[in-house]
Amino acid sequence: MMFYESSRRAFVAAAARYTGLVAALAMALVPFPAAHAAGYPDRPIRLVVPIAAGSATDAVARAYAQELAPILGQPIIVENLPGANGTIGTSNVKRAPADGYTLLLGTIGTHSVNPLLYKNLPYDAVKDYTPVSILSKVSNVIVVPATSPYRTLQDLVAAAKKAPHTLNYGTPTVGSSSQLATEMFRVRAGIDLANIPYNGPSQAAIDLIADRIQVLFDPVINELGNIRSGKVRVLAQTASQRVPALPDVPTVAQAGYPGFEASGWNGIMVRAGTPAAVVEKLSAAIRQAGQSQKLRTIFEGQGVEIVTSPSPQDFNEFLVQDRKKWARVIEESHIAVE
Repeated sequence: MMFYESSRRAFVAAAARYTGLVAALAMALVPFPAAHAAGYPDRPIRLVVPIAAGSATDAVARAYAQELAPILGQPIIVENLPGANGTIGTSNVKRAPADGYTLLLGTIGTHSVNPLLYKNLPYDAVKDYTPVSILSKVSNVIVVPATSPYRTLQDLVAAAKKAPHTLNYGTPTVGSSSQLATEMFRVRAGIDLANIPYNGPSQAAIDLIADRIQVLFDPVINELGNIRSGKVRVLAQTASQRVPALPDVPTVAQAGYPGFEASGWNGIMVRAGTPAAVVEKLSAAIRQAGQSQKLRTIFEGQGVEIVTSPSPQDFNEFLVQDRKKWARVIEESHIAVE
């Protein structure tokens, strides 16, 4: 039954005269978001991954989807929408309903770096999305050819200072975590390296093995096979602490640069305006999924750190600090998209 506004006011006034009806009235007037969240989820959830299928980021998304499905009681359908450095998939979620049934796998690129490099993004990384939880972090390793004379990070720095702009490093893509980590270290160490740009990580890794470039900062998961086969030599890793996959490799901080940390990350976002109760329920489910020993065993052996946020607010604060850090690096290094 529907009431006009005047009739509704009369109904409320009448009901208020009877104490026995007050509780029922309060329940009837519960705001839609709270009522919606109580039954969430009651149908399949879509997870948009703005990266190509088969990538390490995609693998993390799919593994979490499998863990989350039984926790939430609904299947999580992963949909890859790659292109334009993650912009296509990210902007797709901006146009979805703010109901928690469309999730976005945000990355360091889509939510920390792209807003700093691109002037006309079709989305606002801060205003259009609500952070839910981080899922994982991946640090870079600093690798040189197996035939390189450099056996420690200090060897590399000494050579770069002796002959500025003669050592080449590869950049898989402009603004990638690899380039940002390299530039962050270059500024910190006070060295000058020559940048050789590539259209992806594969060719850069091939050229490093062939000694056509002298150093490469690359995600751990990309280089583990080359490290273990002896095709490259690893000098250090950029995480805040040693990853289980490389327990004998020092961090950059341990190699003489205290406080240095440069890792890529990915995490779950939803459309801004999604009910807070839904966001909290997703956050709790992700924390539970992140405790899966199966998940940790699979990925930590590949150099991927499984880590979740204590709360959506913690993830949001992480994002604020991450953008500030990379904004400084981009400004100091004069990185720009042509």
